[in-house]
Amino acid sequence: MNFTGNLNLDIAEVKRLLANDDTVVYRSFENKYTSNLKGIVIFTEILTGSALIDRHIISPLINSDLRKIRQLPYLIDTVCEKILEANEVKRIPDINEALSSLLIGDTLILLEGVPFACAANTKTYPARSVSMPETENAISGPKEAFCEVLVYNMGLLRRKVKNPKLKFKTLEVGKITKTRICLSYIEGLAEDALIKKIEDRLNQYEIDASLDSNYLAELLKDTPYTPFKTIGTTERPDVVAGKLLEGRVAILCDGSPFALTAPFLFMENFQTSEDYYTNFYFATFIRALRYLAFFLSISLPGLYIALIAFHKEMIPLTLLLSIVNSRDAVPFPAVLEMVMLLILFDLLREAGLRLPKPVGGTIGTVGGIVLGQSIVSARIVSAEMIIIVALCAITSFLTPKLDIEIILSRFFLLFLCATLGIYGYSIGLIILFVHMSSLNSFDVPFLSYQTAMKTQNAKDVYLRAPWWLMFRRPKAIQKKNVTRLRRKD
Repeated sequence: MNFTGNLNLDIAEVKRLLANDDTVVYRSFENKYTSNLKGIVIFTEILTGSALIDRHIISPLINSDLRKIRQLPYLIDTVCEKILEANEVKRIPDINEALSSLLIGDTLILLEGVPFACAANTKTYPARSVSMPETENAISGPKEAFCEVLVYNMGLLRRKVKNPKLKFKTLEVGKITKTRICLSYIEGLAEDALIKKIEDRLNQYEIDASLDSNYLAELLKDTPYTPFKTIGTTERPDVVAGKLLEGRVAILCDGSPFALTAPFLFMENFQTSEDYYTNFYFATFIRALRYLAFFLSISLPGLYIALIAFHKEMIPLTLLLSIVNSRDAVPFPAVLEMVMLLILFDLLREAGLRLPKPVGGTIGTVGGIVLGQSIVSARIVSAEMIIIVALCAITSFLTPKLDIEIILSRFFLLFLCATLGIYGYSIGLIILFVHMSSLNSFDVPFLSYQTAMKTQNAKDVYLRAPWWLMFRRPKAIQKKNVTRLRRKD
């Protein structure tokens, strides 16, 4: 529906659409030099600065001497181009589009006889300032994280990549919330087909709201039912900048401090930004620990149950006698013990995450020491079980991006080991590997570089080679402009 140019009718329609909203302010005005310029200023007091509007919008409209301008078209041009002191003024003929602009912080100016609204940019964002990352802490490297305001996040990226080829393409998602999202990529590095595919998938659904970037992640996944993440998430601008420089696309969502990156490969779960800010020998060692930690975290419970239930001959005699003695008075089967302890650990972890930080640390102490010691003393579980679960807990902390995948894979392998022993464990690993091999992230194989044992591929997968050896971008992501480092002649 378009504006009519009849000021009373247009105001009545706007008030009808914004009925029962006490945050909207209506300020009628008339120029003190000519009656040709009269109308109303509409703004939301929670998204704009009142002093800004008074000084740069209302005061110029009332106090500017416009007596020499008689014809309305010239008057409107003068108002938009010379009178309104805003860095952006748009003419919007559609009422719904104008209200969408109003509800993101713009100020609307409706004038008598004018069949459109002038929307002046007066946004002041209620938001927390840029802070340190909370989920991706690093000792060395940048200490800033994304916040909930889209334009601030775009600015953080622009500070990292000061190049006109860095592009921001904004879209709107959410039938009710009208959430702005932004596709960010570097022109010439990101494939056009990848950008189009992401846009097509976003336009494929009509959703009521997108309150966080993970709403979009579930809509964008190639395989929606897999527990493995095929869309990356990060709160660090330096990580996003690094992904963009490899030819990936980042998706920023207004209201969310987490950015999405695509395509996303399995190996990225074992990489951190700090790997590239420290010595490559140390980074390679830590990365190897992460791979080992992931393997132990999903395997230890199942292997322990398989050995004590089916393959006792594989355990050294002294250790076997110790296990038998410790389990002598335990009333539950070994597999039930393991399931109970793993669930208890997950309960304690969730409690520690959800409670306030001062109390969350206490939960860990009570659960890890007091409760663990008590249930062993009461002979409810054996001491060996506590050790296995504690090792699983420690190793899972080394790969926090894989927390959901670790929990599900751990229980899956535990079930197979409890029924088929070591054979079940082997079958489970094969099933997991085949499943991951079948996954794609925007037509890029999820296990790219994990299985192709070539020197060039291994430089940033199992190892972190020095920068002077990593002169090519990942070929699975970028097929044209693959050279990122060359020696100057």
